Amino acid sequence: MSVREILQNYRAGMAVYDGCHAPTVGSQWEAFKNEMLEFFESPSLSEFWDVLHSAGRLFWKLTGIPLQLLAWPTVRKHGERYALGGCIRSERNCEGNCRHC
Repeated sequence: MSVREILQNYRAGMAVYDGCHAPTVGSQWEAFKNEMLEFFESPSLSEFWDVLHSAGRLFWKLTGIPLQLLAWPTVRKHGERYALGGCIRSERNCEGNCRHC
């Protein structure tokens, strides 16, 4: 999958996800805190990128600057998941309340 395709799928997947889970400042703060907890419970490079992505989404919500795109491994992961399954979430983390999960 090319970078362009990954970004297209990422943007489409995040739009679907945000349609089901409104990206408010509060929800982005909660997502960031949850990712930080996951990182401290089980530190890994993958979790680090997820923390950076959630921090970038919070920054995006506050400023309009899409800083989350710097967390490329997570952007790629979400784009690929959306392309393959129609949802950015893993099966393990799917809440089942999104029409694409």
